[in-house]
Amino acid sequence: MMVFYYFWDYAIILPAAFFCILPVLQHSKIKPRLLLPLTSAALLITAAALAALRSLFAPDPNILLLGALVPMLLLYLLLFDVQKCRLGYIFLCGIAVFSFGGTATHYVQAVLNTEHEYLIACAIKWAISLLFLLAEVLSLKKLRWTINNENISSVWKYIWVVPLIITAANFFLIPSDYANVLVGRAFPLYVMFETVLVLFFIIFIIMKYVIARAITNKAEAEQNAQLLGMQAAQYEKLKKYLDNTAQMRHDFFYMAKTAQALAANNETEELKKLLSDYGAQIDSESSPRKYCENTALNAITAYYAEEAERQHIAFTARLNVAQSIMISDYELCSIVGNILDNAVAAASDVDGDHRRILFVADTKPNGDLYLAVSNPYSGAIRRKGSRFSSTKRGGHGIGLESVRAIVKKNSGYCNFRYDGSTFYSEIMLRQNGQ
Repeated sequence: MMVFYYFWDYAIILPAAFFCILPVLQHSKIKPRLLLPLTSAALLITAAALAALRSLFAPDPNILLLGALVPMLLLYLLLFDVQKCRLGYIFLCGIAVFSFGGTATHYVQAVLNTEHEYLIACAIKWAISLLFLLAEVLSLKKLRWTINNENISSVWKYIWVVPLIITAANFFLIPSDYANVLVGRAFPLYVMFETVLVLFFIIFIIMKYVIARAITNKAEAEQNAQLLGMQAAQYEKLKKYLDNTAQMRHDFFYMAKTAQALAANNETEELKKLLSDYGAQIDSESSPRKYCENTALNAITAYYAEEAERQHIAFTARLNVAQSIMISDYELCSIVGNILDNAVAAASDVDGDHRRILFVADTKPNGDLYLAVSNPYSGAIRRKGSRFSSTKRGGHGIGLESVRAIVKKNSGYCNFRYDGSTFYSEIMLRQNGQ
C-alpha cells in the first residue's frame, strides 16, 4: 500500500513538468502533440521507479527526487529553443512553487493523527500544486510575453536567485521532528510564513511583468518617435521638391525664351552657360529617396542611406516591399534599424573602395518577407556560440540579440555569418507565423 502512496507523492513531478513546459511550448523542438504524451509517460514511469526504490531501500526521499531532477533539467535545456538562463529560471520557478506543497505535507502529517494521514497529506500537496498550475494557465499569455520580450540579459542571469531562495526557505521549514510542530505557535507561524512567501513570489512575478512591459513600451515609443521623425523629414523633402519643381516649370518658359534668343543671335558661349547653370539647378533639386511602397521601411532606409553617404560609404538598397505586411512598423524598424546601424558603424572603420553596404528586401508570393544586408568590417569578430559580442566602435554585437528576439517572436528565421572581410545578415519573416 505504501508503494501506491509513494507513487502519487512522486507523481507530482507531472504537473510540475507542465508548469515548466507550458510557457515555452511554442519553442519546443518536438511537436507539442508528441511532446506532452511522451513527457507524461516518461514522468509517470519515473515516479513509479522512485516509489519502488523508496519502498525497497528506504532512502531519503528528497535525495531520490534531487537525483531525478538533474537529468530532467538537462533534457529540459535540450528540448526547447530558448536561452539557457531563461529555461533555468523557469525550471527553478517550477521547483519553487511545488516546494510549497511538499513542505505542507510534513506539517499536515504532523498535525493529523489518523491512519490515512499520508493519503490526506498527499491530497493537499496535489491540491496546492494544481492551484499553482491553474494560476499559471490563467496568466500564460503574460508569462509567455515576458519570456519572449524581456531582452535585458543581465536580468535573466541573476533572476534565478529568487526561486532558489524560495525553494531553500521551504526546505529549511521542513520540521526535523514532527512533535515540534505541535509546540507553542509553531504551526500558525509556519502558515503565516508560507502565506507571506507565496504572496512575495506572486508579487515578484507580477512586478517582473510590469517592469518588462514598461521598458518595452518605452523602447517602442522611442522607436516610433524616431520613425515619425524620419517620415517627417522625408515629407519635408518631398514638399520642398514639389515646390521647387513647380517653380522650375514656371521659370522654364523664360529660360526657353532666353535660349531661343541666344541661339538666334549665334551667342553660343552664352547659350552653353545658360544651359549649364540650369542643369546644375535641376541637379541640386534632387527628388526625395523612394525605395519601396512601405512608408516605414522607406523612411528608415533613407535615413541610413544619408548617414552612410555622410561617412562616404556607398549604399545600395533594392527593396520590393508593399505598404501592408505581416509585421508591425515598430518591429520592422527595430530589425532594420539595428542591422543597418551596425552595418554603417562597421563599414565606417574600413578603408578604401570596400566601404559598401548592400540592403535587399523582398516580399515573396506567399507573403514571406526576406531581408538581407551585407557590409564590410575590419578587425576581428568575437562570438560565443551563435552570439556575437561587440567588435570595435559599434560592432555587430549591438542590437543583434534584440533582432533575434523579434524574429523568434514572429516565428521567423535569422542567420548572421561572415567571411574574411564581409558580414552578412539574413532574415526571413513568415506570413502568419507559419
